[in-house]
Amino acid sequence: MKAKTVGMMTAVLLVGLSSGYAAEPEGWKFEVTPYAWLAGMEGDVTVNGHKAEFDKSFTDLIDAVGMAGSLLGTVQYDRYLLWGQVDYFSMSTDNMDADSQPKGGSLDTKMLLGEVAAGYQVDGWMEGQTFDLLVGVRELHMETDLTINHKGSFSKDNDIVDPIFLVRPSIPIFPSKINGLRFNPTLGIGAGGDSDLVYELQPQFQYQITPNIAARLGYRRVGYKFKGNHNSDNEMNIALAGVIAGIGVTF
Repeated sequence: MKAKTVGMMTAVLLVGLSSGYAAEPEGWKFEVTPYAWLAGMEGDVTVNGHKAEFDKSFTDLIDAVGMAGSLLGTVQYDRYLLWGQVDYFSMSTDNMDADSQPKGGSLDTKMLLGEVAAGYQVDGWMEGQTFDLLVGVRELHMETDLTINHKGSFSKDNDIVDPIFLVRPSIPIFPSKINGLRFNPTLGIGAGGDSDLVYELQPQFQYQITPNIAARLGYRRVGYKFKGNHNSDNEMNIALAGVIAGIGVTF
C-alpha cells in the first residue's frame, strides 16, 4: 500500500511537469516568513504500551506551551523550486489549569517538525494562476514523557521520517479590484517511510503589502498515523490544527 501511494504521487508529479504552457518566469525569487501557529492537538499517544487520549484546542493548551516558533521559506529560480517549513513546540500539561488537564495523568512533549521539498512550477488554466508540484521529506522529532496516575511515568523519543508530495496553488483573488491578494494553500500527503500516513492541509491567503513585504493568514492541519516497532508498544495518531498568521519578506 505504501509503495502504491508513492507511485501514484510520482505519476501525478510527472503529469504536472508536462502541463506548463505559459511564458517562462525568469530569475530568482525568495520568501522568508516567520509565523505563529495557534495549534490545538487531538488524538492519542501510546508510550511503552500505555495509551493516553486527548482533544485540546489552542485555548486549552495556551498555558501548557512553554516555547513555540515557526518559519516558512521558498527559493525559486525560473520554474524550479525549493520549499521548506519548520515548527517547534515545547508543552507541559502540568502547567494547565486543573480543570483542563488530561484526565488520568499528564503529558510533556517537545516536538520539532521539519519539511523540505523540491519541484517545478506549472501554469493553471487562468491568467496568473500557477501550481507548485513538489516532492520531499518530512521529519518529526518528538520527545514524550507520559505520566499516568497510579501507574508511573513513561518516556519515549521518536524520529519519524517520511516522503511527502505537495501541491501549492497560487490563485489571484479579485485581481481587478485587489492588487496582490492570492489564495496560496499547501496540500500534502505522504507514506512509505516510518508512518502509515502523513498529511498536510494548509489553506491560506497571501497579501503583498509592498513589493518586499507579504502577510499570510489561514489555517493549518498536520496529521500523523504512526506505529513503532514491537507491535503496538509505541503508537501515535495525532493531528495538530489551528490558525496561522505571519508577515514575511519577499524579493
